Amino acid sequence: MKIAALLASAVFSVAVLAHPGSTPEVNASRVPVAALNEIEKTTNDRFTSDPWDSLGDTRGSYLPGYGAIFTFEMSLVRVTPISPFHLTTSPEEIKSVHDRKVKQLAVLKDAMRDMLVKAAATLTTLPPSEQICFEAYFFSQSFEDHRGLPQRLSMTANRQKLMDAVARHAKPAEISALVEEREE
Repeated sequence: MKIAALLASAVFSVAVLAHPGSTPEVNASRVPVAALNEIEKTTNDRFTSDPWDSLGDTRGSYLPGYGAIFTFEMSLVRVTPISPFHLTTSPEEIKSVHDRKVKQLAVLKDAMRDMLVKAAATLTTLPPSEQICFEAYFFSQSFEDHRGLPQRLSMTANRQKLMDAVARHAKPAEISALVEEREE
């Protein structure tokens, strides 16, 4: 394994030396990891306080030719799980959790649209024609009422269209129209 890596390195070096002045092209549209990390941190900070229940860090990736995608897992509200100290869940608790989650889903959608706009401004090396996507995966307890709640929500928008909307001081409704929203 180590020999194969050394051999590949040697072949690459010989190829570069054989063609002076020619070096492998670097994709100028590549999004720096630092820019992805900045969006990841902003997303993590936004969803770590109550009522959100973040289940890990946001993960960002750049897909050449498509754009940047950020995924995270969360529960829309903190829920007391079944445990030795909380053996059962009453119908009232189940209804309360469901109602709170429905309300928080609307708040999350607004927050994700806002994050798309901020990411469009932050990811300056992302080509204008490429997309920005945020995708939330939702965790829930087995006793919860899942009616009307998705298991995941994704929002995608074209970077250039978002930047144009910001430049003309578009209202939230106009920005919402630029965002492709998908619930599953």
